[in-house]
Amino acid sequence: MLQENAEKPNDVTFLGVLSACSHGGLIGESRRYFDIMTRDYNIQPTIKHYGCMVDLLGRAGLVEDSYNLIYNMPIECNAIVWRTLLAACRLHGKVELGDKVRKHLLELEPYHSSDYVLLANMYASAGQWNEMSKERRSMQERKVKKPEPGNSFIDSL
Repeated sequence: MLQENAEKPNDVTFLGVLSACSHGGLIGESRRYFDIMTRDYNIQPTIKHYGCMVDLLGRAGLVEDSYNLIYNMPIECNAIVWRTLLAACRLHGKVELGDKVRKHLLELEPYHSSDYVLLANMYASAGQWNEMSKERRSMQERKVKKPEPGNSFIDSL
């Protein structure tokens, strides 16, 4: 990755590398760069670095590894990273783990509509129609509304 004469990478450099690894499905490489970042360059991972790793592991179907990474992070996890894991749970049918993630999201952002939609879709994908209905009802009872769809236009000359 780096040559002796090259500039030393910073946290943003590694964020780009980890993001590229995530989208390329390069699990081993991302773990190696994550270790290099901390060990060789003494760069402490931020929530964004951990988010890239959670996304990578989730995309690869390593959803439990993703959860363990969050659980063992030395910094507090935010709703965005939990939501990333929830999306992976939905994608890979990990309903039990999705239920655990749900609790964290409800503590952090109880009125975020996309969490309810992700959960309902996860239950529907697993054929758990009662749970899906409960999630929809919970959304209605809490008066959580989906945002209005955005509108845009292009003004032509």
